[in-house]
Parts: sequence; C-alpha cells; structure tokens
Amino acid sequence: MKKKIGIIGGGISGTCLAYNLSLYDNADVTVFEKDTVGGASTAKSAGTVCLFDDSLKNRYWDVRLYGFETYLKMEANEKGSAGFDNTGTLVVATNKQVEETIKTGIALAKAAGYSGEYITDKERIKEILPDISTDNILGAGYTNDDGYFDGTMISNYFAKEFVANGGTLKTGVKVEEVIVENGKVKGIKTSEPENYAFDVVVDASGPWSRFTGKMAGLDVPLWHTKAEAFFLSPPGKKLSYTFPVLKYPEFYALRSGDNIFICKSHLSMDLSNPMHAGQWDPDKLPATGGTDEYFIDFLLDQLEMKVPGIVDSGLVSSWLSYRAEPKDFWPILGETPVAGYILATGYGGNGVIEAPAASRDLAKLIMIGESTPLLENWAYSRLLA
Repeated sequence: MKKKIGIIGGGISGTCLAYNLSLYDNADVTVFEKDTVGGASTAKSAGTVCLFDDSLKNRYWDVRLYGFETYLKMEANEKGSAGFDNTGTLVVATNKQVEETIKTGIALAKAAGYSGEYITDKERIKEILPDISTDNILGAGYTNDDGYFDGTMISNYFAKEFVANGGTLKTGVKVEEVIVENGKVKGIKTSEPENYAFDVVVDASGPWSRFTGKMAGLDVPLWHTKAEAFFLSPPGKKLSYTFPVLKYPEFYALRSGDNIFICKSHLSMDLSNPMHAGQWDPDKLPATGGTDEYFIDFLLDQLEMKVPGIVDSGLVSSWLSYRAEPKDFWPILGETPVAGYILATGYGGNGVIEAPAASRDLAKLIMIGESTPLLENWAYSRLLA
C-alpha cells in the first residue's frame, strides 16, 4: 500500500525531498507550489556550496560534502542542470578562531580528494584576488575546485526527476488549509475545487512556514533575517581575472556574469535587531529592490576596508529576500506535535548546502520510520526546551 505524501513548497527543500521520496516504490508524492518551481527565496539564493567556510560548522562536514557531490553528479548527468560556476573560493581569516575553522575545513576537503591550501603569503593571495586588501588579515584558505550553483536550476532538475519517477507536481496551486482531525493530519485544501487526502504533509515553504504552520495549529518558531543583495558593476565594467567566491565573516561576494554579487552573511545578523530580523510577510516582498540603505552603506564600508579595488563599482541592481531560521540558525526537520505534519524548513542561508543530506534523511524517516543523528540534532523538539 502506497503512502500518500503532500509537500507544500516547490523550492529546493520541497523538490529535493520529493525526489528522495520518489526513490521509494511505495511513495505517492505530490508537490504544491503556488507560483513557479525554484522561485521565491530559492531563486534569490547565492548558491554557494563551498568546500570550507564558516557557513556550516565542520561537525557537519558530511552534510556539506554530500550536497556538493550531489550537484557535481547532477552536472555530470546533465551539463548545466545545477548551474555550476567553478570559480573557486577564497575564505579570509581575520582572527585565530576563523583561521582554525578554515584549516580544519581544508584538511577535510583534502581528505575527500579535493584541493585546498592555507595561504599566508599575501602576494599569493593578491594573485588570486588582485583587488583585495591584505592588511589586518592572518591568511586565507583557497580551493579552485568549488564555486557556486543555481538553486532554481537544481529545483527544476529535482522536479523533473521526481515526476519521471511517478510523482505529481502542481504549480500555480495555493494551499489554503491543512486538514487536521484529532491531532493528526488528514490532508489539505487548495485553490483547486478538490481536497487532497494525505498520510503525511510536509511543510517545505521556507519563509512561509510560520503561516503554513498556523494552518495546522502549530507555532513554527522562525524569524526572517534580511538577505539584502547588491549587484555591482566593477570599474572598467569587466574584471580581468576570475573573481572567486569571497568569504569574510561579515559578508560574501561572488561573480554574476560581469558583475559582482555581494550580501551580508546570515550568521552575522542580529535577531534582536529589528533592522536585521523580524517576522514579516514574504508575500509582500518585491521581486527586485526593497533593500535598505543601511545595508548598502555597511557593505560598501566593508569593501572599502577589505576589497578596495572594487569599491568604486556602480550599483546595477538589488533585491531583498528573507532567510527563514530559528534563533539557533539551524533548520527545523522532522516530526512535530501534530501527527503526520513534518517540517523541512528553517534552512536560512544554507538551503542549497543542507537540502540534499537533510532530504535523504527525511525521506528515510517518512518512509521507514528511521531517524538519524542529523534529524535528531535539527528536530523541532529542541526548540521547546
């Protein structure tokens, strides 16, 4: 007998989970996406899955590696399907703690067969990124094996694969009610005339999870941190070198065509600062623009100190997105007090990195009832203490 599973959200979380579930013969999976697959916050993701940086603690190295290699396999199977831009990554050490994190990450990357080096020769660092200032830094970790991916392309690839495996994709269909009886999920009502009965409903709606959770009578303790991204046109309109993914604790930058994308890092956001974080309605976000002057001033100040060679860049465009995350900055995965209502949300700025491993484990939990240490670490129950 097949298990009927409904997934709310067609971003990277929902499509990746749908694909992993579709590998089980007894899974009957339907994904509901109110707009387009891989849109909304997934489309605004920078897509960095770097081999070593501070975005994900080294204790979760296997999560990082699994995500990275999932996308490399995707690219090998169908070129361009993951939108891989192999720019390499430069992670700058500004203090001893960051330096140790980088060195450990390099060791893990090398043990897995990838390149990595910790550089203290400042001339060598400037060879990699000529516009950087090497003042007040200890060194930098560098690999030329990674870069960034495209969350929208990845989501559409997963969607194509899970549909080929027998799943159902409903786009342009909004979930309007989660049907709960006696503390257990029974199905959903949508903008379509018919209702849908499910054994399991998964909330993979990211920034919408607070609103979706309320439909099921659940308080999902998520905050929205602002992802304010700016696209800069460098002096001369085009760089003469390959701009790597650049990681500082305060911000990250990467190339986007001939432009440079720059954004404040999510781990540097202050959840008690209403300028940085709140609980807002993501439906009111504009497709472009909406950014605050505070953030562009902050990022330009950072560039002036740290990458002065591009500080005179022109502002081409900007957008605002919301990263949904709990106050400990880890995802919320798995079972909830509402039986049959599963969460796959709260990835914050790390959805592209974490979704493959998390979805693999969630599919196992849903289909055979087997938990994993990852799901136990990121369970909803931890937030009730």
